[in-house]
Amino acid sequence: MKIIHIYLTLNIYLILFVALLTDAKLQCEEVSRALKRNEPIDYNVTKKCLESFPFNVKLANKTIDSVLHFMLNYYPFIDRAKEKPPSGFIYQPVDIEKELKLLRENTFKSDYDFSTALRNTLFKLKDGHTRVTNLCYQNFVYDQNLILYSVITTEKKQVFNDTKDPSNIDCEVTKIGGKPALQAIIDFANDSIAYSKDLGVRFNMALAPSIGTFSQQFTLREDFPETPSITYNLECPKKRSFTLERKWNISYNNGFNLFSNFCLDQNNNTTSALNDNFASSGKVTELATATKLISSDKFEASTSSNEKQKIKHAKLVVKDFYLIDDGKNKVGIAVITEERSKLENFLIGGFQKLKNRGAKKLILDVSNNIGGDLTVPLFLTSLLLSPKQPNSFPTDIIINNFTIPKIEDNFNTLGPDDYNIYNPNFYLSFPSGDHFSNASDFIGTREKRTSNLYLNALTSEEEKILNNTSSFPWTSDDIIIITNGFCASSCALLTTFFSEIYNIKTIAVGGLLDTQMSFSTFPGGEVQSPEPISDFSGDKVTDVPGINAFILAIRESYDIDKNGTVKDILEYSYKPANYRLYYDENNARDPSLLWLEATKIFNDSLII
Repeated sequence: MKIIHIYLTLNIYLILFVALLTDAKLQCEEVSRALKRNEPIDYNVTKKCLESFPFNVKLANKTIDSVLHFMLNYYPFIDRAKEKPPSGFIYQPVDIEKELKLLRENTFKSDYDFSTALRNTLFKLKDGHTRVTNLCYQNFVYDQNLILYSVITTEKKQVFNDTKDPSNIDCEVTKIGGKPALQAIIDFANDSIAYSKDLGVRFNMALAPSIGTFSQQFTLREDFPETPSITYNLECPKKRSFTLERKWNISYNNGFNLFSNFCLDQNNNTTSALNDNFASSGKVTELATATKLISSDKFEASTSSNEKQKIKHAKLVVKDFYLIDDGKNKVGIAVITEERSKLENFLIGGFQKLKNRGAKKLILDVSNNIGGDLTVPLFLTSLLLSPKQPNSFPTDIIINNFTIPKIEDNFNTLGPDDYNIYNPNFYLSFPSGDHFSNASDFIGTREKRTSNLYLNALTSEEEKILNNTSSFPWTSDDIIIITNGFCASSCALLTTFFSEIYNIKTIAVGGLLDTQMSFSTFPGGEVQSPEPISDFSGDKVTDVPGINAFILAIRESYDIDKNGTVKDILEYSYKPANYRLYYDENNARDPSLLWLEATKIFNDSLII
């Protein structure tokens, strides 16, 4: 009788859970109809749909356990994240282990609420390499059809573009949601943007920077907004002051088919290994499909960096390469929005064109640079400056007992071109730049749970390209870096190495008035997803359950001086730019005006 009772109870729970899932489909019918008709989705309809997915305690606990497992065994910044931020950074210290465990004590109203709490917990790290993305929920797109920019010198917020009412363009925004506009944007950048430890960089991400690859997070959200609309108090040159209430225009990335696949049929789906658009080895096959399906991942380089902008003060030489010629001096500009090994010949071609045109100076504009392959910073250092070792920052990785046999076996069986997180032959020893002579030299003493320091190595193809390329005339004194702070991951490794080791001057654009700002963000070391990590390590935990795409930093880079002396972890080292520039009504739309200002550094006439 007892057995029958248990059986019936299980069936009741099963029927209840299926009924809840069916209810979710019913609640999302209006979303489906809108998507099929290619119409915007109502805010309340979206809210009802999102909140209809039932909370599953068992699945939630498994998800927390998996995320916690990978964070504790592979994330190198667990302990450092608990400490107070270095001067210059603004964020709250976080005990991520404690925070994740606390999620188990909560009873959430819906799976969406749980997923949001998990996502926000990881966002506290302010580490762009580490986050979880639900492939159903984060594919909704919330758009105000309004882009804001900041005239920092007057502390005014103005409308950069309004696709619904162009007459609002360049109107001054005095208040947002009843709060002074500047404070509203600062609060949003501080609380809701997770991709930099520098508030000034996050402030730029909330607005419209000069090159629009990654921007406008205030008016183009990646998570469900708290209110159905936002009010803006506008003062316009040609119109009287008035209040604009703008509702969210809600759509779904790639429409109904994707919504049906990831939301309505989500129990039949699992995430693929997600290799992000940040620093990766270049050896792993990138499963970019999942990344491109996520509306929150704006880390996709535009097909042409300035194709929608009017470049009035520089001449296009070849795509993404420009020349400023005032009759006395010729300055070349390279706009680099990502570091991909497939672009190396393209970069060489662009630099060669500038050289042939007689450019004596070089500006590297790396605003909105999404990062990419870890070998490209090495390649550009060798190409433009020097191939001597060390030609990059040293890194290390967490070593676990179960990974030591993997490292030892890989040393004996894998070659230097075989990418594997635990293949010593793929890397070079620090500081010599020589190959490791044995596995123990890579593993190290494990005093801090980490390996010995090691360097990335150029690929054989990159070495071949460099050997067949003539040198360029520019020295470190001839090069300037300009960025709006979102120079991420491998871009951060490149620019910081140029600045620290070769004293190349840096300019940060935008941010907060009279406040220093970083010229790069989250240098981390390398990002991976659970599936390849477990493949390489032999870990029995292979992924995060459900349709949660999880990525995390697995390597940490270390700052060094010119003598190779190791200093601090780069991820937690504040590196402000040497010079500051600010956006205005003109240079926010035409970056060549910023390049003109940058050229003044070469003759020391730029006012800091």
